[in-house]
Amino acid sequence: SPATDATAFDWAQARPLAPGVLLYQDVLEMPRRNHRHVVRIDLKQPGLHLTTTARTTDWKKDESETKRQTVRNFLRTERQNNRPVILAFNADAFTPWPVPFDQETISNVQGFAVCRGQLVSPPTGSPSFILKKNREASIRVADKDDNPEDIEVAVSGFALCLKDGKVQPSGEDLHPRTGLGLSENGRFLFVMIVDGRRYSSLGVTTAELGQWLLDMGAHNGINMDGGGSSTLAWWNPDAAGDDKAEVLNRPVGNGAKLLTPESDQASYSERANGNNVGIWFQSP
Repeated sequence: SPATDATAFDWAQARPLAPGVLLYQDVLEMPRRNHRHVVRIDLKQPGLHLTTTARTTDWKKDESETKRQTVRNFLRTERQNNRPVILAFNADAFTPWPVPFDQETISNVQGFAVCRGQLVSPPTGSPSFILKKNREASIRVADKDDNPEDIEVAVSGFALCLKDGKVQPSGEDLHPRTGLGLSENGRFLFVMIVDGRRYSSLGVTTAELGQWLLDMGAHNGINMDGGGSSTLAWWNPDAAGDDKAEVLNRPVGNGAKLLTPESDQASYSERANGNNVGIWFQSP
């Protein structure tokens, strides 16, 4: 079973992916079968930066804000643009939906989004993770005083699942989830992906997502876009070939429900999302 409080988890069990970036993966049997993929990112690590999906060339607020990409294609694109992303994950919900799940169509992001000082999507009242250029990090609702030029990255989600150390109540629906959490001192960002809609991983409620973020060390947390969008990928330096982008979880981007042992043997499918987030390093 998961840890019972924020001090119980020992991050020494995790696998280092890069300086200040740890990955922990496990399989739970209680309260039901689930696969968790959790990343802890030290936002104070020298040289560490975040990036997100930039706005389109023909940008129109609330209409044509971004071009959808799978998490791996986002990772590849950022590396081609001299931002050597080592880890990437999905962020906010988008419209229109449904559309062909794997096509890179134009989308409108549902909440506040900023990419390297440029507004991508205006605030809508949903909670956001905001990292300023001065390294100040917060989870809160953006307001009129937030100047995009001061922000390195901002992305948003559906609702808080963890607020001031208290898990927020939720319904009982089970889905794949993506959660972002922030430690009370603002130093550590937690990214949690829980697989779902599979026999081997049935999914979680948003309250369970909030509890697990708390267990890992978060004080506030957001339920981001989930379902078939929930994807975690990395650049594996030891992989063969030039393309080293690999998926770390088993997303169901095509919307399938693989709830029998036989159907669960199917490989993962990647969804093109309205916006994604990546971690990269720049020499000081």
